[in-house]
Amino acid sequence: MAQDADSCDPIGTILIQVHEDLYQLKEKLTNFPLEEKGEALNIQNLETAIKRTEMGLRIHIEKYLNVVNHNVLTTPVNDDNLYSPHTSSWLLPAVIDQKSFVFPLESEGKLWQTQRQHGTFPHAFPKIKQKIGLNVKIMQDPENIHHRAAVNANYGISLPYINQRKACVKVQKLIKGSTIANLTVPPTSHRTDPYFTPIPVPQADARKGILSMIERGLIPPTARITFQNPPIIPRAAPLHNLDEAHKIPTAAPFTIPQKPQLIPVEATKFSPKKRRSQGKGKRSRGHHDRKIMKVTTPLTAVKSPWDYDFFIYNGVIDKTSTDFLAFKEHFHLSWGSIFSLLEHVEKFLRDYAIPEVKIKGNNLVAFLPEFELKHRLTRYDFLSLLENPIHIQMMLNIPGQRYKGQDGRSEAANKIRATWKCFKARKLFLIYRQQKWASGVIAIAWLLHCHKTRVKKILKESRERHLENFRIRAKHLAANWNRIRTSRRTIIHIPSLGYSLPVRQNIDDFNIRQNMQLGRLCDILDANVSVIYICSHQMNDELLLYYNKILSLQAAVKSGNLEDRSDLQDRFKIITPEAINIFPKHHMCLATYLMYSPKAIKRIKNLIQGKQAYIVSGLLHRDDLAVADMLNIPILGPEPEIAHLYSSKSGSKWVFDSADVPVPPGVYGIYRHQQMLEQLGQLVIDHLEIQRWLFKMDYEFGGNGTAFCDIPSHLECYDWFLKERSRYGYEDWRKKWAQDCGC
Repeated sequence: MAQDADSCDPIGTILIQVHEDLYQLKEKLTNFPLEEKGEALNIQNLETAIKRTEMGLRIHIEKYLNVVNHNVLTTPVNDDNLYSPHTSSWLLPAVIDQKSFVFPLESEGKLWQTQRQHGTFPHAFPKIKQKIGLNVKIMQDPENIHHRAAVNANYGISLPYINQRKACVKVQKLIKGSTIANLTVPPTSHRTDPYFTPIPVPQADARKGILSMIERGLIPPTARITFQNPPIIPRAAPLHNLDEAHKIPTAAPFTIPQKPQLIPVEATKFSPKKRRSQGKGKRSRGHHDRKIMKVTTPLTAVKSPWDYDFFIYNGVIDKTSTDFLAFKEHFHLSWGSIFSLLEHVEKFLRDYAIPEVKIKGNNLVAFLPEFELKHRLTRYDFLSLLENPIHIQMMLNIPGQRYKGQDGRSEAANKIRATWKCFKARKLFLIYRQQKWASGVIAIAWLLHCHKTRVKKILKESRERHLENFRIRAKHLAANWNRIRTSRRTIIHIPSLGYSLPVRQNIDDFNIRQNMQLGRLCDILDANVSVIYICSHQMNDELLLYYNKILSLQAAVKSGNLEDRSDLQDRFKIITPEAINIFPKHHMCLATYLMYSPKAIKRIKNLIQGKQAYIVSGLLHRDDLAVADMLNIPILGPEPEIAHLYSSKSGSKWVFDSADVPVPPGVYGIYRHQQMLEQLGQLVIDHLEIQRWLFKMDYEFGGNGTAFCDIPSHLECYDWFLKERSRYGYEDWRKKWAQDCGC
């Protein structure tokens, strides 16, 4: 049994071998002959003992295997294959104590290795071991796909199906609310009630402090609070004796203590400079008539970091003075930067001839970082280093102070030269700026002139094209007028007053005057006529309904029956150009408004599409030609120039003269003031019987531009002219020679 003990588990092998030996013993005792011993043998009791021992060993073997494999139960093994015909030489008890039996904790590969023995069990055990190891791995891995089947096969437990979920990261939820426990707060009524007995204060509330309890109302606001251990203990403040001299406490830990010196007070005399170098001296309140010996310490022993000030006289530092030496000794670690700054300070003082300044050592050291960055000293920086900067600033502001210092003459010469150069450059710059401004104005004026010329040229070409198209369409209208006036047609009425801009600007109600031709809607009395009326005001629905009802009464008036009214709403349209609301104060004529109204033009095109149409205007304007060209329809009227010519006062006179129509005496076609005076004088002399003469502007209308003159009240020789005319007679007076003799 012990041949392969090195390659297998010794405890397991021993237990299995004991089990096999007991089995062989049982077989031999069963076949044992009783006659050979000569005594009776109780086989039944022996078999019972062997079975009990075999059962105990089997239980221990299973426990051992479970401990080794970390499992609850093992795969059952057939008992017939676990026995061997070899005889055991081990003498083990039938019952093994479970408490004293300890199993080794080793790996599966070392505990279960193949035994090299003859018989049935050594050949079958490696397969059982491999199967047990596989089951152990499956049982230990819950995520294995065969885990559920292995548990069901070994233990008869059917595990539920659990869907594999991804591990989600727990997100901490924000919880709103107070993070402290609720504190004791009495009701508001109890706080204001003077007869309310204060409630006892718990220890937890007392730990929050007196202020917290007062705010919560646990302590009345008028309560008198007395501390058992007051935080502030009053004590008497120490006062100095007036008879003792005031001493500056030594706060300089860097000073080296020296032996005190005995110096007589009266024998010591200081010069003014010496006192200034030592700062403000200590005032002694003792009597000067007695020689008193006092114990004094050196000056460096009483200096503090903010007392290291020193004087500079005439731009030169006294490097042997006590204050400067103390300052240098204290700040010797950064003396390189301080030395550079002091050189700039000395130069500044010499340049401005400042006789005496006191430098604050603390400010000087504080300014070092900024000085190391820019390496220059400005006036503001210099004043920040001084103890009395106001006095020094007044000196620096004195005119010419810079030229009193070192190199003053050369600096003055440089200043004069720079000022003269600046003056000449400024003068040349002003001339250049004026010339540049003038050239800019000329360039802008030239560009505007060119642009205006180009626009005028474009407008001239456009108006010539509109006039040429107007003439072509007018010839076509004249040639087909007999057919057009008897067929179905659409008349577009544009009651535009195309007067000049000065005339339009002097008329306040110009748009109302343009809308005074609504009577043109009556053209729909002809059954073949449809009217499109261009209105200078926005028509609401009520006005449109009003005009529709009036026009529909035409048939009822003829027949005398009200039921014969006809709906003529489809035969007339009233359109208002949208540009009237865009240009409300430009005093443009209606044709111009329509030209700048693309929506109205588009609507008119849709209404006259495929129909015979023409325009009937008021006083023609050149924008009427543009509208006719946009609509591609003719205009029933003359050219704008001809219309303006014969619509004036002079033009009407020419028409009447051409038609031999009798007119009252007068003249027309006057364009100059001198011409008006000559013509008026001749008319007065020729027609002395006319006492009032009217003056009318040529291009005004509606009674505008009219004046009168009463001759008897303005002409002093009017009576004499009447006498002369009666002397020569009416017929001779009209002759030139009679008027010359009379005058």
